[in-house]
Amino acid sequence: MTPERYQQVGKLFDEALERPQAERAEWLRQNCGTDEELRAAVENLLAHHSEADAFLSRPALEVAAAQAPSLIGQQLGHYRILSLLGAGGMGEVYLAEDATLRRKIALKVLPAYVAKDQEHLRRFKQEALAASALNHPNIVTIHEFGTAGDTHFLVTELVEGETLRDRLRRGALSLNAALDLTQQIATALQAAHEAGIIHRDIKPENVMVRRDGLVKVLDFGLAKLTNTRRDDAQLDDERHSTEAGTVLGTVAYMSPEQARGQRVDARSDLFSLGVVLYEMFTGSRPFNGETPSHIIVAIIEKEPAPLSHSFPAGIEPLVKQLLAKEVAQRYPDARALLAEVKKLQQRLAFESEIVETKPALAISELETLRHSVKHTAPASTSPSPGLAGLLRLAQTHKVRSAMLVLVLFTLVLSAVYFFSNRKIDSIAVLPFENRSGNPELAYVSDGLSESLIDRLSELPQLKVISRNSSFKFRGANSDLRNIASQLGVRAILTGSVAQVGEDLVIRFSLVDASNDQQITGGQYQRKANNILRVQNEIAQAASEKLLLKLTDSQSKRLAESGTENSDAYRYYLSGLVELNGPQDARSKALEYFEQAEALDPNFAAAHAEIAWIYWERANGNDNPHELLPKTKAAIERALAIDPDLAKAHVLRAMVNECEFAWADSEREYLRAIELSPNLAFARNNYAFFLSVMGRQDDALAELEQLSIRDPINRRLTLLYRGFILTQARKFDDALQAYQEAQALEPRKEVQAISLAYAYAGKGLYSEAARYYQKAVELVGGENKYSQALVYLAATYAKIPEKRSQAQVILQRIEARSGYASPAILAVAYAALDNNDKALELLERAYLERDLLLRYIKTGYEYDGLRADPRFVALTKRSGLSK
Repeated sequence: MTPERYQQVGKLFDEALERPQAERAEWLRQNCGTDEELRAAVENLLAHHSEADAFLSRPALEVAAAQAPSLIGQQLGHYRILSLLGAGGMGEVYLAEDATLRRKIALKVLPAYVAKDQEHLRRFKQEALAASALNHPNIVTIHEFGTAGDTHFLVTELVEGETLRDRLRRGALSLNAALDLTQQIATALQAAHEAGIIHRDIKPENVMVRRDGLVKVLDFGLAKLTNTRRDDAQLDDERHSTEAGTVLGTVAYMSPEQARGQRVDARSDLFSLGVVLYEMFTGSRPFNGETPSHIIVAIIEKEPAPLSHSFPAGIEPLVKQLLAKEVAQRYPDARALLAEVKKLQQRLAFESEIVETKPALAISELETLRHSVKHTAPASTSPSPGLAGLLRLAQTHKVRSAMLVLVLFTLVLSAVYFFSNRKIDSIAVLPFENRSGNPELAYVSDGLSESLIDRLSELPQLKVISRNSSFKFRGANSDLRNIASQLGVRAILTGSVAQVGEDLVIRFSLVDASNDQQITGGQYQRKANNILRVQNEIAQAASEKLLLKLTDSQSKRLAESGTENSDAYRYYLSGLVELNGPQDARSKALEYFEQAEALDPNFAAAHAEIAWIYWERANGNDNPHELLPKTKAAIERALAIDPDLAKAHVLRAMVNECEFAWADSEREYLRAIELSPNLAFARNNYAFFLSVMGRQDDALAELEQLSIRDPINRRLTLLYRGFILTQARKFDDALQAYQEAQALEPRKEVQAISLAYAYAGKGLYSEAARYYQKAVELVGGENKYSQALVYLAATYAKIPEKRSQAQVILQRIEARSGYASPAILAVAYAALDNNDKALELLERAYLERDLLLRYIKTGYEYDGLRADPRFVALTKRSGLSK
């Protein structure tokens, strides 16, 4: 459609608006004649304007007042309405309380008079469908879509903060704030687009900014499902909602193709984001007009006013590409936009740091530095084409201007030289690819990768991403730049294992992801029983090429294999693979480690892994009296062979906790972190230690350190956070952390026992019992002793009608043979108000050094005993109080 044609459409649209709605059809027939295309275009605008005025643009409070009674104080299902938060095109949004979970939520209600309109109802349901399919930190979490009578509602997480629109009412944002918000919105769009969902209504009203700065994108009511794997009903819906000529969205933020009523793809969302970014930078929208038709013409025909010259280089091209009229001229996807924004942020941060720290230079010093840079820069770095012009400027202008020009020029060249030559201080080791076709060789591919992570983690000058995050990219087809960006590293180490006859061919490649250049690489061909030194040679090559300055002891450790026995090493690698498999693979892992230790009794790492498996069993449902001595013996043997083995120090710290040697325990944790700053095993167990000591803020800070080295595995960090917040008695926050963890990976359920413990802390005993029952079933049912079974009894004791069942469970446990933790049994007896029996059991737990006694300082389940002098004396003897 030509610009003249759009002006004709706009003129007819404006004139039609001045006539009563009942007369418009006849008026259009007369003024459009036989031009059906013209008439259809005007009718589409009128239809959209009618919807926008009557529903999207009218203050929802007016709509609610005029059409429906207030819901405040009413009950919808198990949700109690507390207050009105706001309103939008698809209904009112209320603050409500979930009576079941005792948490605040946002409840979006579609008014009954609108729900009768099948199109509105379809779009409302589509919002629930689209948004519930997305589990991402920057996208609002959908809990439920429900109906109560004639009222349809959507339940979402409560996002406490303000909309971006509220923020913009105070004026334009700072450059850094705008770029940060853009990055988070783009991250949300990337997740949505990769799931086959286009938002189609990105605007400041649909962006919430939490108080901590986290962005949540809202309202997928206009989302279009693009995934090709849909059922017929979904396809019919899509055809209906994207029929040629249909205009959906908010006018000022539409893309040109959306304004024309054409089919849209993910790049339409990027245009809308460009409009939002322009508004964040300037405080005003790029496309304006007196009427919706004028705005649409501006979007399709006009270019926005250029940004101020005060904006740094790179900002204008970013906005211009986002707001390109032609779809093909925009960023191809949100991932490409993210890469550009991150690169721009890094450059701006670097320039800002230089401006803040670089002292003014005398002209003679500038000349010296300029010549130094010219002669020391690498051959591939050529002088800027504008050098001659800059020098002429320096000669013809005042001295101050010349100095400024030279400063800027020197800093640019210095930055280029710095970034092209600086050492690399962060790395991720991706799982080596098993190209042999033989699954039995996983011990080489996975085991070698894990062993390399452990070895490189001992270098404090190198940030090494943990296995939990790096192994998320097994078999990933993503480019290394993208992986490095997600992991927050500059170097990526990859490799593969293939089989040629009886030989194994192991290849590795170390790449600088900032420029996709290989730093080093190599190939080893070894017999299957002779791969012992490969990991050390790869680790040494990596450290040398990364320009790391190693101490003598670090160089020596990288050169050591831990064993000279190839078969022992092979069993050790196989044990690592099993250890990181399902829980029931622990027995097989123990067998492998014991075989490694039998072949080489001086293999310290094998002893440490054996100790870990013993400890894990002792801390579960097995008898610690039998297992703790074995644990301690394996630890001491490992440290006698290798005093600098970090994992063994962590395990010694954990055993010290059982001895109530708290100061010694913390000393061992800190020693382990000193020896291996990147070792996740050290940091997460230290965080748990701090938590049971009652130092919850320190524990959460340690988790932050862990998340730096495990950035992708946010789910695990959230689970740890939930445990620590429960110990801190912040039960709502703990449940929120568990909820976020569940949303990240819906197929992996949060441990039932963790949820149960948090619910019981809130006093929601029926809910807690339900989860404890689930946990009990998962470990063998009520005929088998487990911690979950004892806690189930303790929970039943708090429910009057279930109290007798608590006593039955305890009687059954005491009648069976085998070990049962006295510290845990005391919880059930305390819940039954049998304090004498509970304290008797705790005394026994102290004498037997029950591992679980360490929770008596912070565990809410012991609160009923805290006033008893015997309990006070026990906590003093155990060093948990003064």
